[in-house]
This record gives sequence, C-alpha cells and structure tokens, in this order.
Amino acid sequence: MGNTIFRDLLTDNIQDAKVCIVGVPYDKNASIGKGASLAPEVMRELSKDFPPLTRDGILLKDFPLYDHGDIVEKDGENCEEYFQRVQEKMMDIYKGKAFPFILGGDHSIAIPTERAFFEYAKSLGKEPVIIHIDAHPDICDEYHGTKYSHACPNKRAIDYGYKTENITLIGIRGFEEQEIVYFAKHPEIKVYTATYLQENGYETMINELVKKYADDKYMIYLSYDIDANDPSYAPGTGTPEAFGLTSLMTLKIILSIVEKLNVKAMDLVEISPKLDCNDITSWLGLKTIFEVIKVLGEK
Repeated sequence: MGNTIFRDLLTDNIQDAKVCIVGVPYDKNASIGKGASLAPEVMRELSKDFPPLTRDGILLKDFPLYDHGDIVEKDGENCEEYFQRVQEKMMDIYKGKAFPFILGGDHSIAIPTERAFFEYAKSLGKEPVIIHIDAHPDICDEYHGTKYSHACPNKRAIDYGYKTENITLIGIRGFEEQEIVYFAKHPEIKVYTATYLQENGYETMINELVKKYADDKYMIYLSYDIDANDPSYAPGTGTPEAFGLTSLMTLKIILSIVEKLNVKAMDLVEISPKLDCNDITSWLGLKTIFEVIKVLGEK
C-alpha cells in the first residue's frame, strides 16, 4: 500500500508530467443529490492504495502525473465569480504540455472549463468540439431557476460560441421537455441514446465520430458524467438514471475516443462519495483515469 496520492505516478515537476490533475470541488448547481464537491479529495485519498497499473497489468510508471490541487471557492464568492476564476486558471493549464484531467464537482463546472477550452482552441486556430458522455443532455437553457445548473453546460457552451454541429451527446436516456424541443430545432446535434448503443453497439458511433473529427483541425473536450453508467455500476451520483450503459461499454467508448481523436482535455464529474456504497463509484472513476492515462501515454 502507498502513503502518497497516485503513488509512483506522481511527479512534483510539471515539465515531466504526461497528465495533470486539477480539482474543481463545486456542487452548488446540482439539482437533486449533492456531494460531488467531495470527489476530488476522496479520489486522491483512494489513489494512495491504488497500484499504478492498468486492468491488464501494464505498469504506468512511465506516464508521470502532476497534481495542480483544487480550485477552491472563496468565502462570499458567487457562482459567476468562481467560474470566472476557474476559467482563468484552466486557460493557464491548457497552455501546458500535460494533458488536463479535471475532477468535478457537478457538471456545471464544465461551463468555465469548456469556455477556457474554446478560447484556447481558437487561439491555436483550431475548431473546438465537445463530446459529452452522460445520462442527460445538459442542454437546458435554464433549470430550477438558474442558467448555471448542471443541466445547462451544453447550452452555455453553445451560447459562448461552440457550433451546435460540434456537440455530440452519448449515453443519453433522461430528457427534459425543453431539450426535446431544442433538438427538434437543431437536428445537427448528434445524440446517441443509451438505447441505440445497447441495441447496436458502439463501433458504428465511433466510426462516425472518426469520420467527422479525425482531421487535426478539431480539438476535442471530452466530458464524462459518471451517471452515463447504469446506477448498478455507479450508485454514488446525484441524479441516477436507470437503463444505462455498462461500465465496460462506457470505458471502451472513452478509450476509443481518446485513442482515435484529438482529445486535448477531459473532465470527470458527478461522483458523489456521500451517496456512494463502499466507494464503488469513486473506484470506478479512479480506474477509468488510469486506463485513460495508458492510452494517452501511448499516443
């Protein structure tokens, strides 16, 4: 057992790092079950006992990881002010050479991280793309009286400048009526429902994504909400949605996207340790991070 976070993966020199972790421990925009603000701390603590190997026994010591720590909310700071600071910090992180892996937090933390990604991609002359793996579309204009809800990040991204045709949603099975209305007006937004993936597999979807985004002119932000997984695999989340994807299919989708496309940042959100059972969901998130690190290290 180890006594330091991320054990033999951790480096204190960011110039050596292949991956950098940054926590955004904020869950005030979660609509039902909260607790996702605890996820970065809990996952770091669990990582002390997590050997630096993949599920197939591949050693990851050659893929060093740097931990930026958390971007913590200040006393008296409102959501807009906090998100502005997150956006500014993430812009600096994106400019580094290490791959940014962002730990939420509820899904609203993607609002500032995706805004910073948009600005970064545009500064390089690239086209920013969001691939959103989730049980929910998160494309509400407003939810529970706020435009900063965790049900709104994709709509905020579009408002900020992302093209609707560059938003792809995967694993969806829980809709709001306003989202259905929006999709009817914007058929260019590709939605791969959980039902579609369960009936057809994921390979056709991956082929379609590669055909659309293989060109290096695209830079992809991959957003992973743990509730894309069926609650039987990931019970520790604030908005569990039945009839979801298996953890293995979800992992294969994520790894295929990271391997085949120009993914330049990824978040992992909506893990709520206080709603979990035996840390099942946090362990799932942690193991997923290690599998992603392996693919990134081989690119």
